[in-house]
Amino acid sequence: MSIFERLATWIPGHWEKVILTALLVGMALLASHLWARYLSTGEMSAEKRRIHLVWARNIIWLVALLIIVSVWASTIAGFALSLAAVAGALLIVSKELVMCVHGYLYVSLVQPYKIGDVIEFNQLRGRVVDIDMFATTLVELDKAGQRTGKVAEFPNGLLLTHPLVNASPNGAYELHAIQIPIPERMAHDLDRIETAAWAAADHATAAWQDEAKAHFRKLSEENFIELPSGKTKVSWDFSNAEHLVLVIRVACPIGQRAKVEQAVFRDTWRALSPDPTASA
Repeated sequence: MSIFERLATWIPGHWEKVILTALLVGMALLASHLWARYLSTGEMSAEKRRIHLVWARNIIWLVALLIIVSVWASTIAGFALSLAAVAGALLIVSKELVMCVHGYLYVSLVQPYKIGDVIEFNQLRGRVVDIDMFATTLVELDKAGQRTGKVAEFPNGLLLTHPLVNASPNGAYELHAIQIPIPERMAHDLDRIETAAWAAADHATAAWQDEAKAHFRKLSEENFIELPSGKTKVSWDFSNAEHLVLVIRVACPIGQRAKVEQAVFRDTWRALSPDPTASA
């Protein structure tokens, strides 16, 4: 008996549905490939191209899945009781897989994060580059916001049991707290330190300070939430008895946190360090 005859005995009377299912899968693959080719020729940023690619791919496969289910609906209905038993067994055996699908539905409906957001989750910190039905993919970032060159993934099912922090929920601008340890020998001159920090922060954020304030004010009005104003703020952290920590909160564009932090740090210490030419 040939392989085709064996298949015919396994799937009696359903060859049309099998062929249609194969065609739908092929069309979904082709549509995903053509859409990726189209995006590669467009003049848009890599982040926007990734967003369009992920969401279009998920929509294409969701539509294909719904059509396949409708094609096989009559066959599925005839095995409702058997399927219920199988589903119960799958639920027990593959609980993690079901949780991943539920986690994807949670991301799609609630949208705690989207492509391009920086999130902190389960000891991971990175920028979201892909969200599929089973996992979320991150490009890992270090504490300064620089890419480490590593890619991390976590199952979507963990979203149902672990807390998540979205570090970029405010659109184009984010608030960043820069911490600078202050030596004990300089603790007597706090006013001069604060003045130097204010000047360094204002210089580093002068190009977008007014726009950032308007951005946070608009978000507060639209969401009915009292958000920070976006103004530069200088405060002290004295929780550690060993040394003081100067905390400088600034508003900066998404992706420029490390650059702003380095500029504020250098300018602050440049103003506080004694001029070597003065003693010469």
